[in-house]
Amino acid sequence: MKVKAICPASCGELLQGVIGDGEKLISYPVNMYSSVTIEEKKDPVRNERRKKAIGAMYKTIDYFGLPRKIGDTLEVKVVSHIPVAKGMASSTADIAAVVGATAKIIGKELSSEILAKICTQIEATDSTIFQPLTLFDHLNGEKIESFDWHPHLDILVLESEKRLNTQIFRRKDYTHLRKVNQPKVEKAYKTFQLAYEKKDYFLLGKAATISSLTNQNILYKEKLEEIIELSLKFGCYGVNVAHSGTVLGIIFEKSKADVEKLMNEIKAKEIYKYYYKYYFTKMVQGGVRIVNE
Repeated sequence: MKVKAICPASCGELLQGVIGDGEKLISYPVNMYSSVTIEEKKDPVRNERRKKAIGAMYKTIDYFGLPRKIGDTLEVKVVSHIPVAKGMASSTADIAAVVGATAKIIGKELSSEILAKICTQIEATDSTIFQPLTLFDHLNGEKIESFDWHPHLDILVLESEKRLNTQIFRRKDYTHLRKVNQPKVEKAYKTFQLAYEKKDYFLLGKAATISSLTNQNILYKEKLEEIIELSLKFGCYGVNVAHSGTVLGIIFEKSKADVEKLMNEIKAKEIYKYYYKYYFTKMVQGGVRIVNE
């Protein structure tokens, strides 16, 4: 038997920080994917660089109370073009797709809540594992609130040459700064809730922009204020960042924004010195999807 599953990347988060009693986030999925194939084989070949993926397969088997030796007969192949160590949820996409494919091949139903619990046993997880936009406790695997809203907005991704290992980054204690930032993050979340109620993209962009600026004292993004100013000038909705990564995203609609002029201004102001690569993506529905069996 062979099963293939995919899970999307994110372009950072719409917002992240302490909300209420702990740290939470809302990631947004984009149309870049990790593709995982799991196949039953007598002598499965193991890629040692895919330890997290293989670990996720065994964690899934453990979760459902099945013998671990089942995993010894499963070959895990991961194909992904998601940039690594940039804050684009590459690990989450790999791990979640493995969990989804493993559950399918062992004949188990996998709810989004179970998926979240298994993924967060391996590492902090982005909310791209859920179909709708979701406020998520990414450290404890708890879904806080889901929003039945699927904005298909365009994103101009600005990618820095810098890389950031999320697990190493999270070893640093930012507790004080996160508490200092809490009122602004909660303001961003209230703005997002209002955006959801009104289905208002301007408010969505505003929420993301508030959170991105608030995170500057934890993980600074070069030229962020200037990028925000230019983006709004040319009709974009706002700018979000990877709160524990190095990319940022300009949120817009092709029919409403003058992106050509925006890009010309970004070039003229030499912002590309800090963001060496740029490309377009779109917001998509999140979650793990089985694409063949």
